[in-house]
Amino acid sequence: MEKQDDATQLLPDDLLAEILGRLTPRWLAASRCVCKAWQAIIDSRRLLHEDLLPLSLGGIYFNFHDERHSVFFSRPSTRPIISGMFTDYTPNANRVEDHCNGLLLLWGGVANPATRQWAPFPEPPPPCTEIKGVCQLSNYLMYDPTISSHYEIFQIPCALDRYHDELDPMDDTSQWPPSPSVLNVFSSRTREWEKRSYVREGEAAGTVADMALSFPYDHFNGVYWQGALYVHCEADFVMRISLSDKTYQVIMLPITTEVSEYKSHFFGRSKNGVHYALMDRDQRLRIWFLNESCGQKMWELKHDKNISFLLKRHDKYGQNDGPWTLHYFDYCENYDQNDIDAHYKGYINEDYNEECKHFEAASYEDRNGNSIRNVIVPINKFEWDSDNDSILDIENMNDEHRDTFFSILGFHPYKEVIFLNRQMERGLAYHFNSSKIQYLGKTFPECYHSEVHEMYASFVYTPCWIGELSEST
Repeated sequence: MEKQDDATQLLPDDLLAEILGRLTPRWLAASRCVCKAWQAIIDSRRLLHEDLLPLSLGGIYFNFHDERHSVFFSRPSTRPIISGMFTDYTPNANRVEDHCNGLLLLWGGVANPATRQWAPFPEPPPPCTEIKGVCQLSNYLMYDPTISSHYEIFQIPCALDRYHDELDPMDDTSQWPPSPSVLNVFSSRTREWEKRSYVREGEAAGTVADMALSFPYDHFNGVYWQGALYVHCEADFVMRISLSDKTYQVIMLPITTEVSEYKSHFFGRSKNGVHYALMDRDQRLRIWFLNESCGQKMWELKHDKNISFLLKRHDKYGQNDGPWTLHYFDYCENYDQNDIDAHYKGYINEDYNEECKHFEAASYEDRNGNSIRNVIVPINKFEWDSDNDSILDIENMNDEHRDTFFSILGFHPYKEVIFLNRQMERGLAYHFNSSKIQYLGKTFPECYHSEVHEMYASFVYTPCWIGELSEST
């Protein structure tokens, strides 16, 4: 490899740029990792188009209880339409478990909605922890197309929920997470699961007994940022796993979350890095940024404000649908197949007309596998401005209905914007650096029932148009 590197260094930059420029985007992205000289040429000449990378917001995926299909809340765009449903190229279990730089982790496989590709992975082995009775495991995806075309899946055990008939009282006093912490990791390079050991730097989060006392949230988010995986775990701590030196650290959240009927919080990535947001029952929204400069890891409070003014009713966003589109399976409607085929053909050919609505079609197999039903959803074809479109006039809102509440859907990955869900029905974009508000649209499918379908997880999605998913990737 050194001889090959030396040989390429003899080539003029213009000639090397011409050679690299002939590569497909997938291999061009991989070539950035060969050496600093190649990376400098690719970046300075802009050979890899930025619009192919996961640098723009595509939408938000929602998960609801009692539904095995995720709902896609799609941002309008003039780019090729991205389907919010996967039934034409994946198996029939399509609930999103995680997202990272354009790839979605589904049950049993990884999907790229932009390129409509799917790659299954084998069933993971049992958890590696020596603590008896650990039964709750979460999978987290790591992928960066600017570094490698390969991805990895980490399986993180949780001591919050254990099988009672396997409990050992001696385990309750054991430190959690243990050190070393042995994790199951799947690599697309080898197409196999392997065990990797990570040594803890610093203190543990507590004991196994402490974990059992924490509030049982339905979902804990993960963030892949600058070569490390950050996982929000039980008992208000974050596990930061360093991939380069196989170590991990425990970072406590900036505030202890207390059980509250309407409390909502979210751990995710926003502008410049890792963020954490907490909404209390009085509509006080606090947002922290994890500052890791100078070798320190300190939470900095970036926003602390009561946003109950957002609860004031406004007829404009209470009535219309908003610019964003909700993609979901409508179990209540049956459509004529000829109409669906005609709409779907127009969608594939991108034959759009401003004067009429256009639709996406998909099929659905019910829980028992007995019947096939169809769904069509409208598609908006314009570029949504995340800074200026659908701004709400706060001053002219009417002061009513303060008995409602907000939940947090996620952060904009590249702007100081947090996405909120009002009363589980309406999506808002709140600029926490200026308090500007944008109405996005309705977030609750019309065929769902609020008494049964409760949202429990959400994933902000950034499309990636390069790479290739296959079992041989």
